[in-house]
Amino acid sequence: MKQKSILMIMLMLFAFSFVHAQESQKREMPPKHRGMHPRLQADGIVVDDNGKTLGSIKNGKVCDETGKVIGVISAHGDVTTASGKNIGKIQKDGSYKSMKGHVVTTDPDGVVKVAGKEVAKVEAGYNDKSHGCALHCFFSAENEDAKEIDKDIKNQ
Repeated sequence: MKQKSILMIMLMLFAFSFVHAQESQKREMPPKHRGMHPRLQADGIVVDDNGKTLGSIKNGKVCDETGKVIGVISAHGDVTTASGKNIGKIQKDGSYKSMKGHVVTTDPDGVVKVAGKEVAKVEAGYNDKSHGCALHCFFSAENEDAKEIDKDIKNQ
């Protein structure tokens, strides 16, 4: 009888830890607007490696996949969340510098890089290559500041 009780307790603990681990994984999943190597298409739609729509960048507004504005790129280069929190600035040379000092560059051929590593792509037909920075900030799962930015977006 004692062995059955111990076995039941062990099974219950295992089941509890398994369920708790699944719940933790759900909370750690990146938001739907984040993906690996996002690509800004000529029409302003942002897609991931698999072609799944993550959102859009049009007329200086950054929107998630539902069309909700999550960020703004001002005419003078400030990049902010929709609530107005400043997250960086597009420099005169077209590069982007985050508030924490991370530099994002977009090559003339549209390749978006951070510290020399390719993280995103702006297609040839898109009119403003400097928006590659917003592509990385708001849509790349590889963004160093993603958790902070997404927390601000979630609180909007």
